[in-house]
Amino acid sequence: MSDDPRSIATDASAPAEERYDAQASLAKSMGSLKSQLLPNEDIQAVIDHIQNDLAERDMLAKAGGGVVIPFPNKKKRERGPQSVYLDDLQVFANGEYYERASPLGFEGLREMVEQTPILNAILMTRIRQVSRFCRPQESPDSPGFVVRHVDPEHELTDSEQESTRLLSRFVNNCGWEFNPRRRQRLKRDNFTSFISKAIRDTLSMDAMAIETEMKRDRSKGIDGFYAVDGATIRLCTEQGYKGDDEIFAVQVVQGQVRTAYSYDDLIYVPRNPRTDVRLTGYGLAETELLIRVVTGFLNAMTYNAKGFDENSIPKGILHLSGNYDTQDINAFKRYWNAQVKGINNAWTLPVMVSKDQESKAAFEKFGVEFNEMYFAKWMTFLTSIACAIYSMSPDEINFESFSAQRSSLSGNDTEEKLAASQDKGFRPLMSYLESQISDYIIGDFSDKYVFRFAGLEPEDKDKKFEMRKLTLSLDEARAQDGLEPWPDEDGMGLGAAPINPNLLSTWQAAKQAAQQPQEDFGQVDGAAPDAGGDGRDDAPAAAAEDEPGGKQPDDKAADFGAPDAGGDFGKSLTIYSIE
Repeated sequence: MSDDPRSIATDASAPAEERYDAQASLAKSMGSLKSQLLPNEDIQAVIDHIQNDLAERDMLAKAGGGVVIPFPNKKKRERGPQSVYLDDLQVFANGEYYERASPLGFEGLREMVEQTPILNAILMTRIRQVSRFCRPQESPDSPGFVVRHVDPEHELTDSEQESTRLLSRFVNNCGWEFNPRRRQRLKRDNFTSFISKAIRDTLSMDAMAIETEMKRDRSKGIDGFYAVDGATIRLCTEQGYKGDDEIFAVQVVQGQVRTAYSYDDLIYVPRNPRTDVRLTGYGLAETELLIRVVTGFLNAMTYNAKGFDENSIPKGILHLSGNYDTQDINAFKRYWNAQVKGINNAWTLPVMVSKDQESKAAFEKFGVEFNEMYFAKWMTFLTSIACAIYSMSPDEINFESFSAQRSSLSGNDTEEKLAASQDKGFRPLMSYLESQISDYIIGDFSDKYVFRFAGLEPEDKDKKFEMRKLTLSLDEARAQDGLEPWPDEDGMGLGAAPINPNLLSTWQAAKQAAQQPQEDFGQVDGAAPDAGGDGRDDAPAAAAEDEPGGKQPDDKAADFGAPDAGGDFGKSLTIYSIE
């Protein structure tokens, strides 16, 4: 019996010649098997096609000077990154738009905020804090907003001052319609209502959507802007909506696409952006990080609420000792229930009878009773976590901090604590709002103006008053308060006296020295002082009188108003003229 060629071909101890003969025998047997399964004449055409295709690709690669790497998920564009923006194999696409990749959708996040008092308190506090700045600033120290030049050191011309004034009215009315009733007919809010809606959406879902309404002639810019329900906005694929890549977002209501937005129609910039390709451009909402915290808080609230509504644990048991019959016990129960029983059997009392002791009654209290503030420290801990996620101090919502041994509002550093909390949460939110309004609304008119909230850091009144006492005189201080100068009927000149008492003696000495007569050393008798000895030309500059009518030509026409003004925003205001 001959050896098996398969074992000899793989046997390292076999002679080399035998292994070679065995491998050749195996090759012949494989060829015969292949010819039986797939005859050469049947697959030769396929093999020739594959070889020709590979040869053509090789020639194209050599002609191009390198290897061509296709981007199957990326549409070829003239500008923009070549990296993958989203992973369309992992995200949930519903037609031509993507849903938010989150354990809870937009509606779930909104419902979580509405059902949690702590989150509502945080949002309402932030809304009220920002609302103080939602009107044009009236004085340098008051809170408000301003539209100013991008260069703070730039001195505005008359035309630029008129432009900033009109832009402030535009922002305050969310458009060029200044009449409140006509604005309400257009479904436009004032700036305070607009900010309130926008902040609630961005703090609940990180989905602050602003619709911009352009004028009929789009070259004239924005006519108004509106706060849109961020829970209804969905971002489209890179191919756009129905093949139009200018459409980047749609509004979906009850599963139906109701509105399509181009980049000129909608402002949608997440406050907490991420580079995760699974998120399709949506932001990270603070509520997503608080799902377990809110669950624990609601469980604790439910436990305490049920203790008041559904608690049936009695306060104790009444032990009666003596020989009582059934009629006496039932009569006693009726008397007890008639006197002390409350709503929902709150004070129902069980009765126990003992006949082997002397006749007496004793109330035995249970060792465990319901605590209405059960898990109080646990709820404080959860509240502190929620405030930490929103970069807010619990003091701002009148809640005690978890780490405080006493009330965090006690002590002398409460103002410093609140200021530090606002630096972490309030001011970054204001900066985000400033960026969106400046870049996408004010920037649509001109890139030389910006929107800023003013009065965020008011001066300390006590420090300011102390500085006034150190540096100002009596008349200067009265002038700042809008008062008339100090009356100087006796010629004492008290209005020029310093408020600082340390400087008063020096001022009196200087005043007395100035009132003493000066000796004359070298004045020639009868010589008159030289009236024109300063060498300056006293000829008046009468450029204005050379013009007809005695007026200079006005070369600073307002650039913001009438359509023919020829200025920055005249094209946007077809109904206003600046006198």
